[in-house]
Amino acid sequence: MEQAAFYLLKSAAWLTGFTLLYLLFLRKERFFMLKRIYLLSGLVLSLLLPLVTLHYRIELPAPLVQETQGMNTIQPSSTEAVAEIVEKSDPLKWFMIFYAAGILFLLGRTLQYLFSVYRTVRHGQINREGDALLVRTEKYTSAFSFFNYVFINPSLSGREVREILNHEMVHLRQKHWFDLLLIEIMSLIQWMNPFAWICSALVRQNHEHLADEEALQRTSDPAGYRAALLNQVFSARLITLSNSFNFSFNTNRFEMMKKKNYSPYRKLKLLFVLPVAAAILYAFASPKYVSPDPVTPFELTIMQAEAVTQVPVRGVVYREDETPFPGVSVNVSGTTLMTITGPDGRFEFRSIPENVILLFTHKGYKYLPIKPQYDKEMSVKMIPDPDYVDPATIQPDPARKRPVVVVDGVVTDETEGAVMQRMRDDLGAFNSLKPEEAVKKYGDRAASGAVEYWSVKKAKELGMKVPLRRKSENDFPTFEGNSYLAFNEWVISRTVYPGEAVRLGVSGWARVSYTVDNDGNVTDIKPTTGTNSILGNALAEVIRTSPRWTPPLNPEMNEPFTSEVVARFTLPDKVKVAETFVVVEEMPKFPGGDQALFNHLYENLKYPPEAKTQGIQGKVILRFVITAEGKVADVTIVRGVHPLLDQEAIRVMNTVPDWIPGKQGGRTVDVYYSVPISFALKEGTDTSK
Repeated sequence: MEQAAFYLLKSAAWLTGFTLLYLLFLRKERFFMLKRIYLLSGLVLSLLLPLVTLHYRIELPAPLVQETQGMNTIQPSSTEAVAEIVEKSDPLKWFMIFYAAGILFLLGRTLQYLFSVYRTVRHGQINREGDALLVRTEKYTSAFSFFNYVFINPSLSGREVREILNHEMVHLRQKHWFDLLLIEIMSLIQWMNPFAWICSALVRQNHEHLADEEALQRTSDPAGYRAALLNQVFSARLITLSNSFNFSFNTNRFEMMKKKNYSPYRKLKLLFVLPVAAAILYAFASPKYVSPDPVTPFELTIMQAEAVTQVPVRGVVYREDETPFPGVSVNVSGTTLMTITGPDGRFEFRSIPENVILLFTHKGYKYLPIKPQYDKEMSVKMIPDPDYVDPATIQPDPARKRPVVVVDGVVTDETEGAVMQRMRDDLGAFNSLKPEEAVKKYGDRAASGAVEYWSVKKAKELGMKVPLRRKSENDFPTFEGNSYLAFNEWVISRTVYPGEAVRLGVSGWARVSYTVDNDGNVTDIKPTTGTNSILGNALAEVIRTSPRWTPPLNPEMNEPFTSEVVARFTLPDKVKVAETFVVVEEMPKFPGGDQALFNHLYENLKYPPEAKTQGIQGKVILRFVITAEGKVADVTIVRGVHPLLDQEAIRVMNTVPDWIPGKQGGRTVDVYYSVPISFALKEGTDTSK
């Protein structure tokens, strides 16, 4: 219903534009046949062009997980969010009912007139005059033509009949009935648009000018022709589908009958239609959001996307005391590019896109966005955050030694950050070992656990599954010639709000994952954890109807590709693309700051007894949306530990009070956010209770 109303709005805009252009620049011009072509083209295009929508590209950055102040904060994006609007009534429904009633009324009136003409033809006196059928009837005082019938009152003289036939035969030869049929259809579709009726009158007026022009060339008595026209002046035409001899009787019509020379360059006025069309296309253009494949926090650390330019960027990060600062995360906005400063505080990107921002983050320091400098080495000074709260001060844990780091089976003295920095382009797999497992494998030195890293080559030798790192568009399968991101819009445009969900008052976000196999078939379609089954199944049904995809142009990447469709269901019947900001000018804030957020989480967190008994612990990373109203919504698991801990983390996050929403361009918007919740058992904890 919403799409139909939007189509009518766009169609009305196109017809209004074409009609206004005619009224302003073409109405008094004398190239009648060219004007007829213009009017007909305007009618046809007003029906077809609303089906065409231009798209302008907006690139969305991938959610970049930045661990600061004890929580992972997803940084800003450049796209607008669609605020949720819950309607108690549906005015659009009543508008469409009123609109349909108007069409039925006008259609009934037209059919009534047609039936009246049909009865007249059946009972009238009919004579053939060339290609025309002359119907003499006293029912109509005004002469008019209807398809190949010409209706004339018997009281007219022979001279008047001859001149009228001379005129009406032009209508028949030039098949003006086709124009009238088209404008009648348009008038029914756009009966609420006054310019539809104005355009209808302009089409008929131009028909009369065309007929006058040719009839005057064929008649031997121009004065008698004008006299016959005057005799019909006070008669009324019958129906909209007819050409009346006296239509558009005014001084302008007689003026148009005069032979005048005019410059052929006046026809160039038709070119004014180009800026009008461009303006309307631009007014109804819609954004096409393009973003990289969602990745996990760990993938953001080890992955590097295909660069757009070949300009390197390098620099040094310093602490407040001017000493080199190692371990600082440097993200490139809008991409999955990330690096970590080395022991000397240095960072380097071999090539990055233009018009991006470098995001410098570290625990205990303020988030620092800086434009990259391509022509010289950058010098960046981090600023301590006086409001930073160490989570350990809220829930102190026993002091623990750093887990050992193992690279390709060899224990190293390098830190995890240094290994990830060194192996960012060659990391095939990694694994974290609990202390008991680490001790069995690496001895007492691994009493605090171990983290194992394998290069791509070593991981493949050991038979490990190395994840594909798709870096360019050629590495992804395509959907109907477009990026895989277009599939999201394709699915949502065909999804109908489930009636059961409306009855139960169910709304919110829905996520359905799917896999494109090597042959381009969509398989393994299933709603993700936390998605309402009714909403998820509605999306899944549409996904199952997907046409076959085209494999990646890079044959090395022709492996199963997994992604998800995300939609937002808003009562009573709206299904929208879940467009949410990642970075905004003013990020969401929890009232009272991080200290208050930590207090709320730890005060309300309940360690699941069964998980405690089994000794299950670890860090659960949640992703959620802070809505434009400040609500926490769409809480999902980015990295889980165990269903018991995962569900408890989701539960406690859903208890968080309202936030101060994020703002972009001065208005509140939906913003992605991410927070880790750690479940840790203190040493010596009795897990049997």
